[in-house]
Amino acid sequence: MNTKKIAVLGGSFNPPTIAHLKLLQSAMSAIDADKGIFLPAPDAYVRRKLAKAGYKNETLSENVRLNMLAAMAEGDSRIEIEDYEMHRTEKGFTYESLEYIQNKNPGAEVYFIMGSDKLHIIPRWHRADEFMRRFFILTASRMGEDIAELISENEFLTAHRESFVPFEAPEDIASISSSEFRRRLRENDQTAKSFIHPEVWNIMNQIGYIPGSSISDFHEERYRFLSNFYETPICFNGLTYTNAEAAFQAQKVLDNEERMRFCSMSAGKAKSWGRKVQLREDWEDVKLELMYGIVKAKFEQNPYIAGRLLETDGLMLIEGNTWGDTYWGVNSKNGEGENHLGKILMRVREELKTIFDAV
Repeated sequence: MNTKKIAVLGGSFNPPTIAHLKLLQSAMSAIDADKGIFLPAPDAYVRRKLAKAGYKNETLSENVRLNMLAAMAEGDSRIEIEDYEMHRTEKGFTYESLEYIQNKNPGAEVYFIMGSDKLHIIPRWHRADEFMRRFFILTASRMGEDIAELISENEFLTAHRESFVPFEAPEDIASISSSEFRRRLRENDQTAKSFIHPEVWNIMNQIGYIPGSSISDFHEERYRFLSNFYETPICFNGLTYTNAEAAFQAQKVLDNEERMRFCSMSAGKAKSWGRKVQLREDWEDVKLELMYGIVKAKFEQNPYIAGRLLETDGLMLIEGNTWGDTYWGVNSKNGEGENHLGKILMRVREELKTIFDAV
């Protein structure tokens, strides 16, 4: 019976890059591993690390990093994401993390992936001697370093020579790193996009992390016209409302007199009142198309804001929010959400192009 083998790659993954994925996959191939595991570090560690570099504000939340890793690894069923370190309350060490993984996979051989440039710190590790007796180190050469020579130059590493398994990392990932990605992004260097998986890029767009490529705050003054709370008259289904939110909330009822009560309401009052009405039975089936019709009417009937919407051409529109609306928008804290309002706005924007071009 073959022994199960697991390759583990730890890191900040802020954000995860294609280098992380290729490195893990190459390591897995080198030992014919049954499973590969991404082991992301906790928020406190990442925040502290970036703070030292002067970029604390670039720290991605734990949920966002987990979602990114999951999206990146989705195409490889052998890869899992282990959030053990994020939930650990006591001070974390790599030994305990690998011990936890091994206990979840009894009898498995656990291999920890690291570059040759880090081998010299192993003797200083917590429970280093036990670590080397219990686990393996999958190490890739960095900058042409000779792994065998590095091991022979260190007495501790030499004593545990059998625990090291060299492998070849893909040559095309040498210049790719999370820190280099963030640096290029700061400088608005579009080559940064090639460093990460397309789905990771999409998530970063959704949380407004990519400068100049998306609009994710409809409450910011210059983009408030994108919000349903923006005050502008809208005629919909024979009634005129003072804002899109009131028009939308009014559609929750079928009685025309009851709908008329929404006509003069502010957006906030309409949203509050809409929570109290008796919903029409088909609401869940029709609400998406009704929202589209209202948003379309809002811009077609108001040329000034239609022009402003067209000016956003090329930008992803995301109804980012902090109150957890993952249907109409995206939760800014974790990047989760279907963003139906943003999608409707972008659909209307495309339709307006056709109308304006025809004029």
